[in-house]
Amino acid sequence: MPADGRTPAPGPQPDTQADHDGQVAHGGHGTSTAAWVSTLGVTFGALVVCVAMIFQVMWLIVVGVVVIVVAALSAPVLTRAGFGTDSGTKEYTGEKRAVR
Repeated sequence: MPADGRTPAPGPQPDTQADHDGQVAHGGHGTSTAAWVSTLGVTFGALVVCVAMIFQVMWLIVVGVVVIVVAALSAPVLTRAGFGTDSGTKEYTGEKRAVR
């Protein structure tokens, strides 16, 4: 309970969530441009491949696979370009922080 006597809000606090060991897992997963571009690109490529397989159009299957590969490679490229989250670039220091 906070020192001022108020009851804390139920559930995890914004941007932090404690796992079963009390370690804090930082939020922000999937909230970057890099994550959205790669996820939507892979999904669109898979949809193209599925439709192309139904209609047995080989060149469209190849196009879908190329879209999937490009989308998968876009995540690390966009992250390095500054469009990702910084959570993957910091080393774990081993210090434990309490959830607010």
